[in-house]
Amino acid sequence: MKFISIIMGKLAAFFCTLVGRGSTFPGIVAEKLDKNIIKKFKMPDKTIIVTGSSGKGSTTRLIANGFKDLGYTVAYNKEGGNMSYGVITTLLKNCSLSGKIKTDVIVLEMDERSVKYVTPYIHPTDMVITNVTRDQPPRQRHFQFIVDEILKGIDDKIHLYLNANDPALQRFVINRKNKVTFFGIDKLDASYNKSLFSVINNSRCPLCNSTLIYDYYHIEDIGKYKCSNKKCKFVMPKPKYNITGFKDSVITIDKKYKITLSNDMLYSLNNTLAAYSVLSEYGLNKSKVCDSISNINKDNKIYNKYKVKGRDVYVLNNKCENAATYNQSMLYTYNDKREKTVVLGWLEISRRYLWDELSWLYDVEFELLKENTSCFICAGPQRYDLAVRLKYAGIDESRIIIRKDLYEAKEDIDKSTGPIYAILNFDYLNDFNTVMEGLKNED
Repeated sequence: MKFISIIMGKLAAFFCTLVGRGSTFPGIVAEKLDKNIIKKFKMPDKTIIVTGSSGKGSTTRLIANGFKDLGYTVAYNKEGGNMSYGVITTLLKNCSLSGKIKTDVIVLEMDERSVKYVTPYIHPTDMVITNVTRDQPPRQRHFQFIVDEILKGIDDKIHLYLNANDPALQRFVINRKNKVTFFGIDKLDASYNKSLFSVINNSRCPLCNSTLIYDYYHIEDIGKYKCSNKKCKFVMPKPKYNITGFKDSVITIDKKYKITLSNDMLYSLNNTLAAYSVLSEYGLNKSKVCDSISNINKDNKIYNKYKVKGRDVYVLNNKCENAATYNQSMLYTYNDKREKTVVLGWLEISRRYLWDELSWLYDVEFELLKENTSCFICAGPQRYDLAVRLKYAGIDESRIIIRKDLYEAKEDIDKSTGPIYAILNFDYLNDFNTVMEGLKNED
């Protein structure tokens, strides 16, 4: 049955490739024929899982292409299917008829709630957990629920890679025997000493539930922390790999190794350092790792910057239902003290369910943009919900413009002043860039 399941899964994958679709369908076909197919693949010695609320796709790509650049054969789920059927599809595309994976390395981006259904059967050697944040509230509930779900898929043999600056991730090492490699970021010029965010993921010690106190923050609850209870020993762990400097989109790791980023947003630092840590732990030449990641980072789909009619335009791709990604954009925009225009919107909140759940919008710190913003342009199906949220943030309605879509907002954008910050879900990027291209052609 395994042989038939693999043959039919491969055929399904072939036809899906021809039509340019189907990151999960071949996996569905294979599992229908053999419900235990996930158990029957022979994995390579380097089987790496990347999971977390956000950043897992970018981190997976950096790790996979880093290994490839340095001479390994590599497979990863670049089509984006990160749930169990998507993982099976990736395995089918890269295995022999006997089920043996044909590459030296396989790197699998994995949905947080799918980890427990996959890892007990493929036995990964390594797992990167990028972060655990408030994400997709109807599905993911609360960050502690996601921590518990991921823990169900971790056995003691898996080598964990964790961000030392994130107190939520320390819950993965309490009372566990896993090998752990921590990575982290020193205090940077953009770090701050007093919290700027009213709603954060984690404010309590995972050992004694006392309040955490911080020497500095990078964003939300990410920074250098310790428990306020003097009898408790919970402190931020010491990172093995550390970003010790950051200037002009170049990070310095351990005061020696340098990697160029395509932008200067915090998520890029974390994703890049996670990938660097994995590649370094496998003994690869660190200078070559830096060169490889610098080159890979040039392909950036999350951040874009250009000029239109002499104005700086920043296009910031965010994930609806994930306040943490929006808050990175809020902080990035806040740090530009020029008078600016902010464009907000999306086409769909979610593709997973039918209702439009907006509680996450009230975890986004729009209050940071009250100063130095001349106008807010709200566009798309939930434009009125966005406008109401801005009013709750204390922003006067005279500065809020509501338009049906971005094309209707074209004249408003053109008449606005200062740099333009487009804080959009990925499904609105093409429309925005088309509008800006039209304005550029009018120049």
